[in-house]
Amino acid sequence: MSDVANIASIAWHVIESGKPSASVASSTCNAVPAGVANPLGSLSPALGANRVTWRLRLENAFTVEVVDIEFDLRWEYGARYRDGGAFISSCYLYVPTCIVLWGFDVNIQINVHSPSNAGTETAPIACLPLTVSGSVHSLVNTHGVQWDFVLYGNGEYRAG
Repeated sequence: MSDVANIASIAWHVIESGKPSASVASSTCNAVPAGVANPLGSLSPALGANRVTWRLRLENAFTVEVVDIEFDLRWEYGARYRDGGAFISSCYLYVPTCIVLWGFDVNIQINVHSPSNAGTETAPIACLPLTVSGSVHSLVNTHGVQWDFVLYGNGEYRAG
């Protein structure tokens, strides 16, 4: 088993018009064995969970903080298929803090790229790349933001 697939969402809004999107609560992605009937039901429970947190903070010209958004990316790793491999059974993004002052508009989405196998054919390790990106608009300018991550079925991750 060397192929890995995402059988959940491939993209969803995170922040819409300066507020957490309703889709954040229900959208997930994963990296599971491809070509398997009921891949989530065929996996063992995850061995653990990991997370990456970061903040988007912006100040205006008067040094007043106008945007403060906290992101919390979590994934469940180490799920096995037929006692082998390390797959990601679930990945989701929380927004615990979202403060956007009047005159500013924030829109951010998550895009999940094609998962792959970072291990071997006999010992697969799921690799799930994703991008969180968007923009902050004000009356005078637009500021683009982007964060790239690669999550692994063994609990590791790479940012940047």
